[in-house]
Amino acid sequence: MTPSALCRRTLRVLLAAGLSLVGGCSKKIWVIQTPDFYTPDLKTVAVVPFRDQSGWQGAGEIISDKLASALMANGAYQVFNRNDLRTVLDEQDLKIAFGDDTAAAATTLHKLGNVQAVLVGTVTTYSATTNSQQRQDPVYGYTPQGVAYVAGYRTYVFTRNEGNVQVTASLLRTADGTTIAATSEPAWARYWAEGSPPGKDPHACVADAASNVVAQLVEQFAPVRKQVTISASDALRTASELYDNKWTFTDTFAATDQKMYVVLQLPPACDRNPFKLTIVRRNQREDLAVQEFRWDKQYGAYGYLFNPSEIAAKGGGPGEYEVKFYSGPEPVLRRPFRIR
Repeated sequence: MTPSALCRRTLRVLLAAGLSLVGGCSKKIWVIQTPDFYTPDLKTVAVVPFRDQSGWQGAGEIISDKLASALMANGAYQVFNRNDLRTVLDEQDLKIAFGDDTAAAATTLHKLGNVQAVLVGTVTTYSATTNSQQRQDPVYGYTPQGVAYVAGYRTYVFTRNEGNVQVTASLLRTADGTTIAATSEPAWARYWAEGSPPGKDPHACVADAASNVVAQLVEQFAPVRKQVTISASDALRTASELYDNKWTFTDTFAATDQKMYVVLQLPPACDRNPFKLTIVRRNQREDLAVQEFRWDKQYGAYGYLFNPSEIAAKGGGPGEYEVKFYSGPEPVLRRPFRIR
């Protein structure tokens, strides 16, 4: 069975069980993915030329310049690139700031007074390669009876161009040189083009790989808008209780019940993003209960408490109700339940 067929079959089963979903088997939502260390009071960051261990002349400056530009476009920080620093540092301080002693660089930049952190790093790989091979493809002819035969061969050169980039980076506090955050593993990317001729030359391939690595670094050191996928069947459910760290899921509650949990399960990228839950009577518009909150990735799955008896009293008594989950102005998930 194909994945799309499985998805359709699963959806039919869920609908048959009375689980009305928005968006099928999964739903994509936009969030601001925020690094663990980030707080809004970190406002100014300098990006100095990265050290180069790749052997590619200028690789450190290429990456740091691309990274500074990308962080400027991101907008989370006021960014000082190497050209900015050249205008405010004297020759001796500039040499220290751009040198290999990262702690000394942080101390030097702290003297500026308005630079809170500095991004330093190392380019371990920056390479552009090309490999060409002579190949032959058969050229077919056909007899009057329609039988195919090899009439000859077409000879051509097949080329693969490839770019590889690998970088590590750290964000240091200029006040004391301590590390605020660092890449847990190198940011790495490979980009290739192949054909006769390929669509891009080796330099274009390594430039694309460098851009990909820079995007990874921005995501690690600044908040970024990102699309994530949530499960339409598991992300939003209703439960009666949590016992031994396990939810008792149900979609039916008594009009006398005082507790109902709306259980959310969201990916870590949703951390610190604002969301909203509302409850309405089916096919009605009046919000009978509302909870607004910011997600904490430590939850994993978290149950928000509602009162079925109060909901029934406001909604006209027993009947069909619905939970709606918002990540913006429109609901992205719905979950029906019954009050009897």
